[in-house]
Amino acid sequence: MILYENSGYSDVIYRYKGTVWKQTKGKCILVAVYVTLSYIIAEYYQVNFGTEGRTILVSTMCFLLIFRANQSYSRYWQGRSQVSMFFSDIREFIMLSMLYCRGGIANSTYLFHGGGIDRPRFPFEDGLDQKARECRIDIIRLAVSLAVSFKLYTRICFEGFCFGAIDKESKWKIDFDRLRLLQLMTRDEFRLVDESLGILTEDKIDPEDIQNHLTKQFQNLGEAGPPESWPNEFEVNMEPRMKPPMVLLCLMREVMLRNMNEFNNNVPWGIKERWITPMTGLITSMQHSFEFANQIITTPLPLPYANLCKTLLSVFLLSLPFLVDYAESWFVNTCLTCLIAFALLGIDAIATELENPFGDDDNDLDILELIHVLECEAIMMLSVCGDDKGVARFCWRRLPDFVEEASCKPLRRQLAVKDFAGPEIAHANSVESLASCADPKKDWSGSENGDIKDILG
Repeated sequence: MILYENSGYSDVIYRYKGTVWKQTKGKCILVAVYVTLSYIIAEYYQVNFGTEGRTILVSTMCFLLIFRANQSYSRYWQGRSQVSMFFSDIREFIMLSMLYCRGGIANSTYLFHGGGIDRPRFPFEDGLDQKARECRIDIIRLAVSLAVSFKLYTRICFEGFCFGAIDKESKWKIDFDRLRLLQLMTRDEFRLVDESLGILTEDKIDPEDIQNHLTKQFQNLGEAGPPESWPNEFEVNMEPRMKPPMVLLCLMREVMLRNMNEFNNNVPWGIKERWITPMTGLITSMQHSFEFANQIITTPLPLPYANLCKTLLSVFLLSLPFLVDYAESWFVNTCLTCLIAFALLGIDAIATELENPFGDDDNDLDILELIHVLECEAIMMLSVCGDDKGVARFCWRRLPDFVEEASCKPLRRQLAVKDFAGPEIAHANSVESLASCADPKKDWSGSENGDIKDILG
């Protein structure tokens, strides 16, 4: 996703990245050569190719392409709305889990009996406080994993699950998402998610050694891209199966129900039964938002309409010599005709790009930024609950530069659970940018492990 100042008139005009020039420049060059040759021939022989050329398909093409662009823009905003709702529901689910998980003497005193951000936590903890802490940690790590798995799924959904193969660039990015999940999930949980991907042609790796393998793959080599030894495509199992985000939603629901305190007070540290209903509703809403996004990705414009637009546009471009009038000037017969072709090709390119706003294209939705914001908010919520020991169970790891380049914001860190976290994989020269993401009064770069407490102060 590219951010720009709409008031910067010249800046918008002279941009190249993210505009339609990338998709249309080759076609525009061919059209320019084609029209110029037609004009030269017409002027040389003093004859026009036709007299009704300026009315051929112009009105029909404009109507069809603009209608298609409007439909694509509508899909783009529907996708943006569903992503916002998806992350908002995750945020609300974490917030309710933090507040409704009662805990033991220390936690319940802090939350329900006069505690607050500016007051110290009760110094003595019991076993119920520890169980509540495990519940909160599970909720946060699975919620962040859900957000990461959503991004992972958008990388593999269309090419992989619809057409049976992904290119090596997509596989490289998927592997990095897998490494992020490995640092947030237990091995059994990760195995469930990983099996749902169904990548068939990758090297078989021992499940217990997969983190070391992926760490070596990206450590100080993340900017180099996929290895040259990789094949150009990786085959993906197209059989209908459970989707990765659905696996995470099931795990989140299981954690919630496992920590539900029923009327007989069987789980005194947990969430009271009456609060389970709204939390279940949030999980259901997440599922609906994900399915809506999946529908946008896997349901392109109906083939008959796309075929009609492409066919008529091709016929119009081939009929451009009929617009040539040798009695007019060179500018009218070549430059203006090429501008008409560029406008129609540009509208078609815009419609194609907006049909699926999920992915890694320049103008796709910036889900990486939303993931990072969720990570920061989740840790802050845990800190507000007074659970400093729970906060200390998490740490930050540096992100490689190629991840930051995929976002419109400077992203330099990712959340990890200390028990699952691997070593740093990014170059050390990213430390200064990391420190700028932290509390400005703290020197984050002085922390070797990237402790959360160094960020929160």
